[in-house]
Amino acid sequence: MRALALLLPMLLLGLALAVQWQTQATRSPIATRYGADLAEAATQMQREQDGLRAEVARLRERLDGVTEQHATLDERAASLKRDIDALRAASGLTELAGPGVTVTLDDGRLPASAPRRSIELAIVHSQDITDVFNAAWKAGAAGISVNGERVTSATACVGATIQINGRLMSPPFVFSIVGPADRLLVALRDPAELPELKRRGELYGLGLSIERADEVKLPAYSGAIPVRHATSRS
Repeated sequence: MRALALLLPMLLLGLALAVQWQTQATRSPIATRYGADLAEAATQMQREQDGLRAEVARLRERLDGVTEQHATLDERAASLKRDIDALRAASGLTELAGPGVTVTLDDGRLPASAPRRSIELAIVHSQDITDVFNAAWKAGAAGISVNGERVTSATACVGATIQINGRLMSPPFVFSIVGPADRLLVALRDPAELPELKRRGELYGLGLSIERADEVKLPAYSGAIPVRHATSRS
């Protein structure tokens, strides 16, 4: 009976996540960051995303409530809840705070008369954001968010217009990174790390700043969670 009670909210959560994925998959891509229809498309996209995220958040709250309730029934359920809580923290599904660094990437301000290639090299692309992610993880980051979006193994950063977790973003891109501040600073400021970003900063004005932060606060991940495999515990 307890398994059935847990199954229902999990099915509801899965349904909401599937609807979110299908909505994203059928949406037409935006071709360029500076397209004429960008503002209208971004507003519509954000409205859809906010509605879906709110629904997922409500279902997750219901699931958490069921989990809390059953954790009081016996030690086995309580032990399972502790395991779930540990997995949620490791997966970025809970808030995180601590010392760390902030990294800011911003488009360069070249005149419209500049060569097209120079303008392209002066703006931030999705690969640049991924490069910062990889450098931070390698240096010991415990958690990362970009413009308020938590980065997890489910995070996707795609497009000429930057989308993170399905949310359309515009520069500047502020990375909040929790982890060993000294180690992160040394690694990220090393000339051998992020060399292409630093070169483009010198040549084309692409903005890159790396600063220590005594207290960094990261929100919980609120995007869709892709499920590839599932097992049952009897």
